[in-house]
Amino acid sequence: IDVPMIGEGAEMERAFSLPNVSRQFYKIDVDDTDSDSDGFTDWEEVKLGFDPFRTHTDREDTLDSARIAAELNGVSTVTVAVYDDQSAEGWPDPAVIVLRREGGLQPITVNFALSGSATAGADYTVSHASGSAVFDLGVREVPVSFQAAVDGDANESDESILLTLSPGTNYTLGTTNTATVTILNDPDDGTPSAKEAARLLIQAAFGPDQDSASDADGIPENVEEVMALGIEGWIDDQLTRPLGLHQPFVTWTNEQPNEAQLYNDSKQNSWWGRAMGLSKLRPDAPASEEQLPDPLRQRVAFALSQIFVISDRMEDIGNAPEGMANYYDIFIRHAFGNYRDLLREVTLHPCMGLYLSHLGNRKPDPVNNIYPDENYAREIMQLFSIGLWELNQDGTRKLNSGDPIPTYDNDDITEFARVFTGLAFGGSNVNFGLFPRDFTVPMGAWDEEHDLEPKTLLSGATTPQRTASAGNTGTATLADIDAAMDNLFNHPNVGPFIGRLLIQRLVTSNPSPEYVGRVATVFDNPADRGNLGAVVKAILMDTEARDPNMRNDPTFGKAREPFLKCVNLARAFNATTDVGWYYLDAFNLDHAQEPHKSPSVFNFYLPNYSPPGELAQTGLAAPEFQIITATTGVMAPNYFRNAIFGSFHRWGVADPTRATRLNLNQEMLLNVPPEAVDDPFPTVEPLDPLPLIRRLDMALTGGTLTPENYRIIHAALSRIGPGSSWEWPEERLSLAIYLILSSPEFAIQR
Repeated sequence: IDVPMIGEGAEMERAFSLPNVSRQFYKIDVDDTDSDSDGFTDWEEVKLGFDPFRTHTDREDTLDSARIAAELNGVSTVTVAVYDDQSAEGWPDPAVIVLRREGGLQPITVNFALSGSATAGADYTVSHASGSAVFDLGVREVPVSFQAAVDGDANESDESILLTLSPGTNYTLGTTNTATVTILNDPDDGTPSAKEAARLLIQAAFGPDQDSASDADGIPENVEEVMALGIEGWIDDQLTRPLGLHQPFVTWTNEQPNEAQLYNDSKQNSWWGRAMGLSKLRPDAPASEEQLPDPLRQRVAFALSQIFVISDRMEDIGNAPEGMANYYDIFIRHAFGNYRDLLREVTLHPCMGLYLSHLGNRKPDPVNNIYPDENYAREIMQLFSIGLWELNQDGTRKLNSGDPIPTYDNDDITEFARVFTGLAFGGSNVNFGLFPRDFTVPMGAWDEEHDLEPKTLLSGATTPQRTASAGNTGTATLADIDAAMDNLFNHPNVGPFIGRLLIQRLVTSNPSPEYVGRVATVFDNPADRGNLGAVVKAILMDTEARDPNMRNDPTFGKAREPFLKCVNLARAFNATTDVGWYYLDAFNLDHAQEPHKSPSVFNFYLPNYSPPGELAQTGLAAPEFQIITATTGVMAPNYFRNAIFGSFHRWGVADPTRATRLNLNQEMLLNVPPEAVDDPFPTVEPLDPLPLIRRLDMALTGGTLTPENYRIIHAALSRIGPGSSWEWPEERLSLAIYLILSSPEFAIQR
């Protein structure tokens, strides 16, 4: 058995399984391997902080062997820098000052003193209370963290901490030997910190947007909005905002002459306009169409569209973008409305009627071998309302002698299929055929094609014998459909089933049973059952969603949806176009996800999907990982790399006025001095990258970047400057953004 192990100077242990014998002999070879043949063993390089498999660790120009020879016994020069400049009371992220050394590699102990208006022990705790930090052999950086303490004084001002390096043995002080961080007071009025507000926007909207150049305080504008209103106040405000409908833009596009060359997927353009918060979907729209953006409604609508799925991959409805936008607007109208109303409108929409084949469904006629199509009858129960298994209020399965209890059987499917007979295109339609078609009005009901006989629904409920009405009045058909809606709507499974799905799309893939139970209780409120606005607020205000300490729970959080990463990137840098609207689509090709383009009625991923390995072994769901594959895992980062200074379009765009590009003007001013902004090859030195990294951290990850990733990104940017690469300012800024987009903190929503 060949099991190589790299030693680190301490006792090592390796477990072996014995092949059904009482004893086994092993031979251990001790080998000072030098994998990169640079004259130093792997063990030596690991201890010194070098990569044993590369001759140029971290892509440094100088050979590792030369660096070690020059620095092993050299004198260390110590400086300080700020990674995270703030820590807020009641929020678990500390402020971080990093101590750095250049020169020597031998262990040293660096002394420092703390002062400022904040008092250690009362206002904050520090990771190095002794006033010294130990640099082990080869270590280049040591972070010193300052965690704000809740002192109960709501009226005090923000306080400062000043760290000052002190002289010591075996090191000298560099030029920068002081650094300051801030302890933010908790005003006790519900006002969230910037990080707390950014976290809400990642859960409930499309992430933080760009800081305004007019105040340039490093806090994105929509983060400041949440801070001003408070989290509950922001949610309440969103619940009352005007509807950002999608169909009007698609209708306008269809009305344009051919010479306008609007050959793009107009329903995607409309989606992007609403997600980006346009006050008008097109710049020439009348002032009467101007309105406030409604990001919470748009985010919830996207979540609902992944439950009540249709897809333009079905050509019959793919050729009707106006109808699909009309269908999507069901979720805009009912995102904060009543679940029963939503379910009924979905049921009667012709796009759903075609997609799940209950449009044109005829009553049984055994003589002519005609039986109702059962597709929609099955999916409305399995996917849209009650699920496969009887649930407790907290979403756990009810059991009978240890076995789960099905919610329905084939007989129930057959009965519900009879309910959904007699529906065809509505509007100007004068027959029960498939033409003419109007995808923007509910299906019409034809009692002569409807099964009028009594039906048995769930829990023993029944419908009476119906009497047909003339033409497409559909009195009997709609009465049966309303009875079915009531039957499903009042099933005890709906609250926990739909509640859990919405929690997964907004907050966490593995909500606790208690979390699901609290949300289901809000859904089941006898005074207002099925109020989705109340349900959404309960999801976002729940202790599991708001408690920042949940971020340290390894079972909490979710992988960010691949497509929503693109939207977050666009929002973070206020991506714009010259024409004023977003000529965007084809994201499914790189990210395997895009509105309206699910590969099946089961969405882009299953709610209980768990990737093989540790997550599956521990029974944790990670739905989004179902489409994060060996292919998308490479294509998505490549897309981001190209989109930063290119355009958001996969293949580019023929008309440059329609190109969607990031606005990176402010970030470039944090990258190079003002006189170098428009110079592709300046000879000036770049700016300290840490303020830039802090801004990107807040806009893209909500301020969650770890000190280790700060170090990695800082080291990478520090190597780019005059003469280092083609158009180095652009390359440096692009790399900073790309590395954060590739970080675990951007990939996982906590």
